Amino acid sequence: MSVGLVAMAADQARAGEMDPAPERFVAQPANLPQGQTCQSIAANPGALVAAGGRPQDFPCRPDNASFRNMVSELGFAIAPNAFYPARTTGIGGFAVSVEASYTKVNADKTTGETGGRDPYWHLGTQGAQDPNTKQFSTINNSPDSLIQIYSLKARKGLPLGFELAGSLGTIANTALWVGGGDVRWSLLEGFRTGALGLLPDVSIGGGVRTVTGTSKFSLTTAAFDVKMSKPVTLADTAQLIPTIGYQRVVIFGDSNVIDSTPNVDAIAQCGSDGPDASTGAPRCRNKLPNGADNSSDFANNFTFQKVRVHRHRGIVGLNYRYEIIWLGSQIAFDITDPKDENPGIVGDRQWTLSFEGGVYF
Repeated sequence: MSVGLVAMAADQARAGEMDPAPERFVAQPANLPQGQTCQSIAANPGALVAAGGRPQDFPCRPDNASFRNMVSELGFAIAPNAFYPARTTGIGGFAVSVEASYTKVNADKTTGETGGRDPYWHLGTQGAQDPNTKQFSTINNSPDSLIQIYSLKARKGLPLGFELAGSLGTIANTALWVGGGDVRWSLLEGFRTGALGLLPDVSIGGGVRTVTGTSKFSLTTAAFDVKMSKPVTLADTAQLIPTIGYQRVVIFGDSNVIDSTPNVDAIAQCGSDGPDASTGAPRCRNKLPNGADNSSDFANNFTFQKVRVHRHRGIVGLNYRYEIIWLGSQIAFDITDPKDENPGIVGDRQWTLSFEGGVYF
């Protein structure tokens, strides 16, 4: 097999390994019978009843700390990166580029709280798929330490120093897509001569990014940025544009209803006849050894607490333009430790390294 086919086969084998699996973020109830988990009880509640126990006493509960930390780090990765100099493309200008971003995550970090004994990136992502059974493992033994996002980006200048931008990208090794837009205003746009022409360009802006491709949670990030840059002309035909900036990022993560026992079909286990007209509870044809309805697995659905995380980021970048060719690189990084203003965050500071190449008209 050629080197190219080997690489393609490896990519296909890893496809989906980093897909989110928040249903594994389960805080086990206290005083479980020896050798049992809430999932094993849900799979065979009759055995517990026969031993004198009650399945309803051992429901699965959300591990909110692990969910909060994984969503925070994923939110940092998809956040608008303000990857542009402070000067816009101008009223008639237009730029299209392909962008690659690599974000460091705390792949082996654990919350250390109830249900958080395993690293949250190990638990919260699918992991390798068995090539024979097509089943995913119960834990990802080697999650990526870098989140890779590849995007197509377009920027268009408007009158009065404004600019709009749009971006659509995919997260590698997942089925997730990231899309959003930016708007910004270059305060000193147009001052090119005299004393004011010596000043650097300054812009303020904001952007939004959101994730699609999962039904388990919604994730949106919003950011406000201030940037400063100054083009340096090289031999009249090229420009080198160093850039610095500050960004305030806010991450919004909201859980949908999570089935913490996905291998158990609560409706089939119950033999549901539909809801009771007076109470709304499911009516079950199937009974436990004590005569009670076999309905305890319905209690194993939950939602995680809402995630609201704030981050301060610094930005340093360098762009190069030669006629219509546009190239750039940038790093965005946590200025402060994210745990300083976000209770429950345990991960270390993150950074995103980005590269782009395209055309500038």
